[in-house]
Amino acid sequence: MRGGDTSGGPVPDPYRRDVLGLAAKGALAGIAGAVLGPPGSRARAAAASRTHFRALVIGSGFGGSVAALRLGRAGVDTLVVERGREWPVLPARPVFGSSTRVTSTMFWFRRTTRWPGMLPVPVTPAPGVMELSEERNLDIACGAAVGGGSVVYTGVTIAPPRSCFERLYPRGLPYDEFAGRWFPAVRAMLRASPMPEDVYGSAPFAHSRLWDRQLANARMTTRPADSTFDWQVVRRELAHTLPPSATIGESDFGCGNGAKRDLTRTYLPAALATGHVQLRALHEVRSVGRRRDGTYSVVVRRLSEDGAALGTTEYTCEMLFLAAGTLNTNRLLVAAREEGRLPDLPATIGTGFGDNGDQGNLRSQPLEPIGPAQGSPCASTAFFPTGFGLPLRVENWLLSGYAGLPATATFAVTADTDHRGTFRYDPATRRVVLADWTREKSAAAARAVLAFSTRVIEANPGSLPVTVNNLHPFTGHPVGGCVIGSSTDLEGRVKGCKGLYVVDGSLLPGSVGGANPSLTIAALAERALAGIVAAGG
Repeated sequence: MRGGDTSGGPVPDPYRRDVLGLAAKGALAGIAGAVLGPPGSRARAAAASRTHFRALVIGSGFGGSVAALRLGRAGVDTLVVERGREWPVLPARPVFGSSTRVTSTMFWFRRTTRWPGMLPVPVTPAPGVMELSEERNLDIACGAAVGGGSVVYTGVTIAPPRSCFERLYPRGLPYDEFAGRWFPAVRAMLRASPMPEDVYGSAPFAHSRLWDRQLANARMTTRPADSTFDWQVVRRELAHTLPPSATIGESDFGCGNGAKRDLTRTYLPAALATGHVQLRALHEVRSVGRRRDGTYSVVVRRLSEDGAALGTTEYTCEMLFLAAGTLNTNRLLVAAREEGRLPDLPATIGTGFGDNGDQGNLRSQPLEPIGPAQGSPCASTAFFPTGFGLPLRVENWLLSGYAGLPATATFAVTADTDHRGTFRYDPATRRVVLADWTREKSAAAARAVLAFSTRVIEANPGSLPVTVNNLHPFTGHPVGGCVIGSSTDLEGRVKGCKGLYVVDGSLLPGSVGGANPSLTIAALAERALAGIVAAGG
């Protein structure tokens, strides 16, 4: 059954006082304009021409947005560079594509779509909202937008269980500290909350209620999942006063009507409002290194909204924060070490990568009414520390693009301590690739979710005794490569490289520990920045 929420509700955040008002004033471009000055003004021109900053943050996802806010609040002159576009909220018309309405805005410079459940079709290469990298034996997905992965994730905001956290993370990161301070602080900033009962009881969430009922029949207890969806916007969809997005399962590539409360409505406007932070979108970092004067060099390729290259710019800074996401932080740092631009980087950089045990699973339920649509916000979750080979978390998911089929979907992650991969530099192509991932490294998680699904089917007569997992290994939660306590200290400082920090998912030890990564990434970044600001570096 769907039990009570034990994750803890949002608590007041002392840094949050102006976030709601700022986010309500308009798009980030408007806030940035207020900080930089009006278009055409001398102040704006001078600000836009600057290339040296005290601190530079690469990426505007969960780690980068936290870093930007905390640096800005500390009065540190900071630039955030983001490769992706800033996407507007346009309630009257679609902004993003979906599995049933393919557009060039969906993928980061791909010629053919590639996504679970989506047929491959040609698309025009463009700076779309999702990068899908076909690494050896593993597809890796990551966001490419102002707001990073928060634009394309499905809002689930949950913490890893204590048992998994304490087994995976260094002892110097006490779980009680995270549970008592950092997790609540992030939840408050993100305004995470469980799905309200009226939304849960609506037609688009019949699949959620069926999922909960089937697990209850198998004597499994589900709990509401904290989410960052804006329930007022979802209610407007249900009332037909907004075009549908979340209620028809269109969220993998963004919700253009504002149904998803991403970082452009929380951390980022608060960071820009400090007056100490600039944000430059469509700035794709091509390399990082260190100059003879000791400052860090960041070379970016400037892009137009249609993907045309507008030239390159070199920025310099004293403090460099890598928050480009696990895939791209590893690409940048491994290449910098092997090409001699950061030769002192630890040999451990690029190691300890994991796919977080990501698995999708489908069960066919031909006798159960599902309805014509499946809403995308996740209503419920359950965690099983034992019984399936690995500690397993399952979440109520949806069939994107196939909502009318009589079936329910489950998204699952595991707490796997064993299966890891390595990013290596290929001198022939001058590319960094995931070199040693095998299908067997994803197999233990697949077996765990299949065993779970089999048990649910056995408890629900009329279910077809067939389950389907991903056709090829896939992760939307890549983590590791710059593991905290190994490649960095416990506050993200890269060992042996003063002024260089990692604050994104690559800090995580190859597995979140039975949870989605967003809350843990942001909590680690909050803790890291508190220590860095207090110590002055």
